[in-house]
Amino acid sequence: MNAALATDADAESWLELVREVEPLFGLMPGFEEILVRKIGQRAAFCVRSDLIGDSRVLGGILIGGTPMHGWIRSLAVRSSGRGRGVGRCLLAKAIEHFPPPATVSLDTFREENSEGRPARRLYQRMGFQPGPLVLVEGRPRQRYILRRRDIGT
Repeated sequence: MNAALATDADAESWLELVREVEPLFGLMPGFEEILVRKIGQRAAFCVRSDLIGDSRVLGGILIGGTPMHGWIRSLAVRSSGRGRGVGRCLLAKAIEHFPPPATVSLDTFREENSEGRPARRLYQRMGFQPGPLVLVEGRPRQRYILRRRDIGT
């Protein structure tokens, strides 16, 4: 499995993925423009299906921030890609993008949202620690933070 830079050719399939996850994440107005901008900035990575003749985006991640403090802006995995390591692959690619010393932050569902538990477990397995409870566009979220340290510190 490989997370690669997304291209314009991935946009249509990625938008199908967004429509699939909207019941969980809520409406994402303006996502298409954000996706196109992030593809142009080389800040959008995706995992494509490995089936011959099927290049659908199974999962995608958008990153932002600065080299010292990166942000994962969006991470979504198609239902057919869950439990196969797609999320882990994307998260590892994003973390790699921000070499130490840096922090990487993301906002996700709070503990009471049972559908968000697999994502929170993944973040914790990848080294993220729970941070403050926050409101993002009026929605309650849990911030997670990964502190990447220099080797030997």
